[in-house]
Amino acid sequence: MSTHVEFYWRPGCPFCSRLRGDLRRVGLPLREINIWERPAAAATVRAVAGGNETVPTVVVGEKAMVNPTAGQVLDAVRAQAPELLDEVDGDAVTRLAQGAWWGGAVLSVVVAVAWFLLATAHPATTYHFAPMLVAAAWPVTRRWRTRTVLPGRVAVRTALGGATVAMVITALLAVRHALAGPTLLGTGGALTETLIAVAMGAVFGGVLAVTGRRKAGQ
Repeated sequence: MSTHVEFYWRPGCPFCSRLRGDLRRVGLPLREINIWERPAAAATVRAVAGGNETVPTVVVGEKAMVNPTAGQVLDAVRAQAPELLDEVDGDAVTRLAQGAWWGGAVLSVVVAVAWFLLATAHPATTYHFAPMLVAAAWPVTRRWRTRTVLPGRVAVRTALGGATVAMVITALLAVRHALAGPTLLGTGGALTETLIAVAMGAVFGGVLAVTGRRKAGQ
């Protein structure tokens, strides 16, 4: 008897939608079960989720997982039903592990715009942490979205992306003479300290992006 990936979900669950989308993109076949339509399925979920109807819950053979990552599901498939991997797109799995390139970019740009507007309105105020946040937001958010550490080259590219956004805003503020506030170091001026903050943010974000434990099997 072949093993199936049983995907327990319910309508309106955003975590279910995200995980199901990730698994569909890699081509993993799922047996989707709506726990609101099948009382027995709800009972199954309660049995493995400590009495709660927490979804998504995924069962592969003897392995039951409550709100797992796509990587954890694939690891379970490797152990419990490796024959299902024949239907999986290896390139899609690699892209999944790396996360979408724009993961974090939106937050970085939003913070950058807020910094630009504040600094333009109050040029005599120095927003010391803003350039650091802009540079770090992209790699940190991308790592958070993937729920695993990023490959080194991906972390570097993403950190450079955040730094680039911060540098563009820095250049615009410099042209508008909106970097005229006080400094922390007392030397070099606000522009120099802003550039230092950008570099620190990029390094900090890149380090966080590769810090932690990688999903098994990657």
